Amino acid sequence: MKNRLWMKLSLVVFSAALLVPTSIAKETAQASIQETKHGEPYIKAYDAKGNLLKSYSDKEIAILIEEAEESDRLLAVKSKNNEGSPAAYFYDENNLLIDSTDKDAVNVQKAAVAKLKASGCSVYRYDSASFRKHVTVAGGRYFKNPQSMTVSPQQQADTLVIQAYKQGASAPAGSIQLGNFSGSVHVPLVEITQHTLGAGNYKIQLGHADSAGHVTSLKSGTLYYQ
Repeated sequence: MKNRLWMKLSLVVFSAALLVPTSIAKETAQASIQETKHGEPYIKAYDAKGNLLKSYSDKEIAILIEEAEESDRLLAVKSKNNEGSPAAYFYDENNLLIDSTDKDAVNVQKAAVAKLKASGCSVYRYDSASFRKHVTVAGGRYFKNPQSMTVSPQQQADTLVIQAYKQGASAPAGSIQLGNFSGSVHVPLVEITQHTLGAGNYKIQLGHADSAGHVTSLKSGTLYYQ
């Protein structure tokens, strides 16, 4: 009787011993995947309840980086005046150049804006900013149906959060987390605006995913809306 009991116990222990390495192997594989992903750029969109709406693939992110570079080139005010004489610049409510003693710069900007309007978009060019907690684009101004925006950290940002607040609502319609970017990226906003609460006017806020209180500095960027 004792021999039979011992044999059963031995089989149980032996079976458990076979299972342990498999479990450890799975955990090691998961850790390896996480380690591989650590440091790579990512963009994820969430609804108001924190449910994941979309996680952008590496290929999609590469395209968004290219689009941001194109946007920066398109709206950069480049003077063709090589004489080096001082010039005065005048901007509209969207921070776009509308007049200047440097007429070449004005013509370049107007051509870029006309190209954007032909595609059905308006654009607001926001200034560079540094913040510990969060900053709101254009001081809390509401934009009609925000489509996307470019974000350009001055140094690599581990995690940034973009939130969209519909006019009249106290809670955000959703959020987008992005991180590990050291250059410009074009971030779609439609996932957290029209697809969540429908068309309307929204204000856009940028902040941190944590409360560490470190300072984040962003270069100037653009917000596209209808």
